[in-house]
Amino acid sequence: MNYLIYPLKIMNITQGYDDNYSHKQHNSGTPKDYPIDDNGGSSKKDAYFYCPCDEMVIKKIYGLGTAAGNTLWLESTNPVVTPSFKDYVSIIIVHPNDADFKGLKVGQKFKRYEKIIMEGDDGKATGYHFHISVGRGKLVGTGWMQNSNGIWIIRTTKGGVKPQSAFFVDRKFTTIKNDQGIKFVYLDDEEENTGTKMYVTKSLNVRFGPNTSYRAVNSLPKNTEVTVYENNGSWSRISDKEWVSSNFLTKDVPKTIYKTKKTTAEALNVRKSPNGKILKEKAPLPTDTTVAIVATSGNWTKINQDRWVYSFYLK
Repeated sequence: MNYLIYPLKIMNITQGYDDNYSHKQHNSGTPKDYPIDDNGGSSKKDAYFYCPCDEMVIKKIYGLGTAAGNTLWLESTNPVVTPSFKDYVSIIIVHPNDADFKGLKVGQKFKRYEKIIMEGDDGKATGYHFHISVGRGKLVGTGWMQNSNGIWIIRTTKGGVKPQSAFFVDRKFTTIKNDQGIKFVYLDDEEENTGTKMYVTKSLNVRFGPNTSYRAVNSLPKNTEVTVYENNGSWSRISDKEWVSSNFLTKDVPKTIYKTKKTTAEALNVRKSPNGKILKEKAPLPTDTTVAIVATSGNWTKINQDRWVYSFYLK
């Protein structure tokens, strides 16, 4: 799973997002972000920022050769799993030195655990460290904006997020020296709660709540594999907001298994056949709806009996 993990091998947060006047100005204004400073365990220039997910790309480089603090914008190339959401993430890193900055370029990609940049003290920083801000979603416009306090913050489609809401701590990768009282979620604890594989025993409605008062947004055919994260009476949660009846789930593995994907369009039409008539009685599927992959034909995916959707809008 594409977990977002803390990007330094030693966590030594010297200033949290509420620890001093300058950082507090980021989240006491509107909009907000939540920067932290981390020197990687020492006052020496000896810590790297590592790629924290399956892949990130450099979207913008600013400040090289100027008096302004060198700033790097990164964006995940796919949605990541965090302690509080699943989405794209963007990260700002400030203070790397010119000598390290020169080797980077916009569009450059990095894989998980690959070194991206070394900490620095560029831009009148008080010692070697990284200044890190995280935003949910993709970068918007120039990637930053001023808040109501006149402070430059990260600008993304869904705004800044607190570091503990963005990063898991992988204890196999990161050693905590100082977390400044920020309560991070450990990756191994999360992996123990990744859910139980179950299989649908008959065509089963998917609802946005644990009872029949919630409308059915889709149906999954028999033999669809789902992951159950929570049970509420006779209902099982299979995603952040989707529920199905537990009465039609089993742990018995069928001979034929249909895997699932998520919809990405705001409203995805369901058709009777590939590129066929739109089934108006089957309302368009909302974003992040779980669908079964029963079959494919060209650019079309069959999600249940006589139900097809355009494959481009599945992930």
